[in-house]
Amino acid sequence: MSYRCSLCARAALIVTAMVIFLSSITLPTFAETTKLDVSGKYYEFPEKSNYEISSSESVATSAANTYGKFTLNGNVKSDGNKNGVPAYKVEEGALEFVYSYTDKLPHDNLDEWHLVDDNSKKIDGSQLNENIRKGAMWLQTSMDKINWNEAVCVTDAFNAVPNNSEAFYKATDIELINGCYYKMIIAYETRIRTEESNFLFVDTDKFDLKKHAEVYEFYAYTDSGEKAVIDYNQTYNIGERVRAKEFDGYYGKDEIKKDDIHYGWNLGNFFVSGYTDKRVDNGEVVFLKNVGDMVTLWFNLQQNIDKLNGKDNLSITADNAGFDRYFETPKTDFGKGTLIVRYTDYNNNKSEPQIYTNYLEANTSFGADTKVQLFEEGDYEVALDYQVTEDNLIDNVGHYRIFFKFSVRNGNCMVYPFDLKTGSELNNSSMTENGFRLDLANSRYLQINLKREVMKDSADGLVEDTRFNGPAKDGATYTDEGIYTITASNQYTGQFTVKKIYVGTNNVLRAYMTTGLTIPEINNLVANGATINEDGTIQLAEKVEPVPPESVTSEETSTIAPSEENIEVIVPVDDTPEENKLFPVVIIAAVAGVVVIGLVAVLIVIKKKSQNKIDKTDDNEGGDDK
Repeated sequence: MSYRCSLCARAALIVTAMVIFLSSITLPTFAETTKLDVSGKYYEFPEKSNYEISSSESVATSAANTYGKFTLNGNVKSDGNKNGVPAYKVEEGALEFVYSYTDKLPHDNLDEWHLVDDNSKKIDGSQLNENIRKGAMWLQTSMDKINWNEAVCVTDAFNAVPNNSEAFYKATDIELINGCYYKMIIAYETRIRTEESNFLFVDTDKFDLKKHAEVYEFYAYTDSGEKAVIDYNQTYNIGERVRAKEFDGYYGKDEIKKDDIHYGWNLGNFFVSGYTDKRVDNGEVVFLKNVGDMVTLWFNLQQNIDKLNGKDNLSITADNAGFDRYFETPKTDFGKGTLIVRYTDYNNNKSEPQIYTNYLEANTSFGADTKVQLFEEGDYEVALDYQVTEDNLIDNVGHYRIFFKFSVRNGNCMVYPFDLKTGSELNNSSMTENGFRLDLANSRYLQINLKREVMKDSADGLVEDTRFNGPAKDGATYTDEGIYTITASNQYTGQFTVKKIYVGTNNVLRAYMTTGLTIPEINNLVANGATINEDGTIQLAEKVEPVPPESVTSEETSTIAPSEENIEVIVPVDDTPEENKLFPVVIIAAVAGVVVIGLVAVLIVIKKKSQNKIDKTDDNEGGDDK
């Protein structure tokens, strides 16, 4: 029995050790990805209709009446309603639109409902660029749920092999940080044979036809937990309009002369808010941010893009083959204005430009302030390319550009050392046996210098010796024994922060860190009997001070521990007056006399009692003889 118990105990210990080991492993975490089914409305129309959605009755979409299923993919959750439509909150990351389907409506079985080509282009009064054919997937966006703009339109969509994992659209960050309404329309036509016939070898079959539409309308936005708001008392206008020097691609700049169609009016202006301070470095603006700041670029549209400068014949027009030579973008449909943003990190790595086509029509509203992007540390280049057309007998067309650069830097000057074993933050003058790592808290542009000093033996005892003095980097770890002096400096504010950390177990260095005394001073105290506590504090040697004779009694002199180095013998001096000396002697003699007299009296009494007993005994003996 004891052997089995021993085995069980060992097994329990092994399991416990494994649990502890596994619990100590830190696994990587990823943004949660969810798939939310979006509900919509389903419509049926007769053969000759043009999908008159706004004037028809609908029922709710279901698996029985839709061609497929519309889902939102990303770290997204339902968040009630917004102006009568479902609202979805994107916690972080991308939001993808997926319409998954199967060939549940066969194309070749005439006696069942099946897809057919719809050669029309109209949906609810709007004209598509291509025929619907075997299904259209048409997505529109709106900032106000009134003015809708085409984001993407896929025609002949269900003629291809289904790919149910591929997104047909990805929401832009500009749409999500401002909040955007989306309307997705699925349109297609089906038929079924009702009578099979043939005349002179020609098929004369009869069919029933109907058209279908699925409409999914919703609102989506992202929220980092803090709302970017504009402090109009602290904003900075940035960028200026120029005429592109080269018509073939937006590049360079020419002066806008008096006869230019863009003379005398501005399309709008960019401005930055959410910063604490700003600096000008080499002619470029540097915005400084602190914890809680949300540096945000905004655009205010000051013109009706269809009636520029109040003129009916002057408008922003679509550039269907635009490209920007500075950013080396490919030719694409710029739409009505294209915004381009490029980010460069602290390692001077330039990201791929973010391109927002049809920006002025789809992402802005006349007179409104529109968020462009929230910015962290780095360098940024921004361009808004747009085409202006004056509608005359011979159109006058011009390419224009608003271009600017700016930088964002953290305004603080902090560096955070963390214990390698415990993970706790080490404050200035902290001590650790485990070593530490540096964390710059994403302040990538701070200048960090680290000096390591050790103690070396010399003729004067331990003395400081610098072993390293140079730059340090974010995430670096340090385990060698020594005193580390970490200096962080911010070139934009002129501020600096110094922290000292001791790694090791040497008591002299602990005291050096804690007390601020120099090494020679500490060595001198130790030589004179001082001790160094574990926390670096110094316990000085106790000194025995000479005690004044008049305050010393015989008992007190017996409890003072003599010093081994210097023993002093203290002889008390009696200076009591003679008349005072006799008084205690008289008292003692009187007390002694009383005691003696008492003893004599007691002895007399005892003697008498003994004699009486003897006399009685003799009397008793004489009576017996008689």
